[in-house]
Amino acid sequence: MVLISKYCNNHCYIKNGEKHVKLSQMMMLGGKECCPRCELNRINEKLEDEVQQQFNKDSNSKTYNIFKNHSILTDKTILGATFENYKTETLEERKNKKNCLQVLERLKKGEVFNVLLQGNPGAGKSHLAYSLLKALNESGAGVTCLFVNVEEMIRLIKDSFNNKQSKFTEQYFVKLLSEVDYLVLDDIGAETGAIETGKTATDFVQRILYAVTSARQDKVTISTTNLSSNILFTMYDKKLVSRLLKKPEFILFKETQDKRISGMPF
Repeated sequence: MVLISKYCNNHCYIKNGEKHVKLSQMMMLGGKECCPRCELNRINEKLEDEVQQQFNKDSNSKTYNIFKNHSILTDKTILGATFENYKTETLEERKNKKNCLQVLERLKKGEVFNVLLQGNPGAGKSHLAYSLLKALNESGAGVTCLFVNVEEMIRLIKDSFNNKQSKFTEQYFVKLLSEVDYLVLDDIGAETGAIETGKTATDFVQRILYAVTSARQDKVTISTTNLSSNILFTMYDKKLVSRLLKKPEFILFKETQDKRISGMPF
């Protein structure tokens, strides 16, 4: 490093309310003329930018992994579900896939509304709901996403009653489900048993779902169910259902049959 007889006048200070230029002697660095103060500022800005980028990366990684590490599924094949591999063999399936993609774009723009996918078992509701959530999680917006099969969640909570080492308590799930930005409640109603039995959801189940939906009034909840609106209002408290259906976007499967058993010879 060699000082030269040139000065940089880019640096100032304030004295008695007046702005003054503070000259900085320049130097030769790597064969180029440069100001040591300008060079120091450049290095500091670069370091600050790198630290901020690493912070953003760590934050995004933390939120991104909530979807992967905390979702509750029973059907592990859903993990591979995407919009690309959703088969559209009928007009209804093509329409519903298109509707889901439109919902995705609206949600990515920051709109807040709920989504209900309803129809026959095996029609592909969970596939589309998971695909929608996965796309949101991979959008890079740093949002938190969670996919929860309601029946499995209830089973895990009940198991925690006799297993004090389990983290899957009622409080754990209510807090987790209440705080994420985007939540899928998968297969609502399955936790009560067969639909034709006419059962209503227990007070225990209703309490959990009511606590979650009450806390999510300013967030997006995506629900899938085989139940009709009449059965939903019969099975659950009206206030709970109204929260699930607040500002709703409906994606309905009225004709699509169960893909899991199609093609069976008997």
